[in-house]
Amino acid sequence: MIPYLMRHYGQFARVIFLEGNSTDNTIELATSLGAEVWHYDMPDELDDTLHVKIKNECWLGSTADWVMVVDADEFVYHPDLVNRLSTINSSIIIPTFHNMFSDVFPTTNGQIYDEVKYGTVDGGIWRSKPVIFKPGEIQSMNWHPGSHVASPVGNVSYNYGSGIKILHMRFLSREWVYEHYYKNSHRISKTNLANDYGGQYFWDHDIIDKIFTETKLIKIV
Repeated sequence: MIPYLMRHYGQFARVIFLEGNSTDNTIELATSLGAEVWHYDMPDELDDTLHVKIKNECWLGSTADWVMVVDADEFVYHPDLVNRLSTINSSIIIPTFHNMFSDVFPTTNGQIYDEVKYGTVDGGIWRSKPVIFKPGEIQSMNWHPGSHVASPVGNVSYNYGSGIKILHMRFLSREWVYEHYYKNSHRISKTNLANDYGGQYFWDHDIIDKIFTETKLIKIV
């Protein structure tokens, strides 16, 4: 996923990876593609309370026009993103959130969304993710675990109709989801288990197959 992230965000942003004791070549690959890597000393496990604490702190002091605090499988998308951002006066953007699907894992050498174009429009709190904001106007985002809900402090004003989307590259072939969820199910922290965070990683193949078979998809990009 890292090359796709860098081809997208590297077009317009200073890209910083927040890394915690990874055991693969994440650091070397991200650095070689032009990203900065900030290391956090933390256990090799999925702990949403720790992750959201890092997200709530990592951007403090930024002088950027906009900050986007996203997960590694999330792409902030608009066909003319930089110009669109320049027209928004609000301090927090509420983009529409889409889970993206593909029958095969993408292999394009271009942008991932050139190949993965179909997905869903989620409902409820899952329909948005307030992770795009002006750091000069916001003192604290106070995201809750998962970052779909926040309690921001500062000069808070929301934009809901920007046309900006978050493409969550979540279902990139059944085989990839099988393997990804299986690995993550063995990394779930006691904190996550106690709070029922990340329960999807324990889905069996039948549930994943049903999602691929029954989910109604629309063209998102």
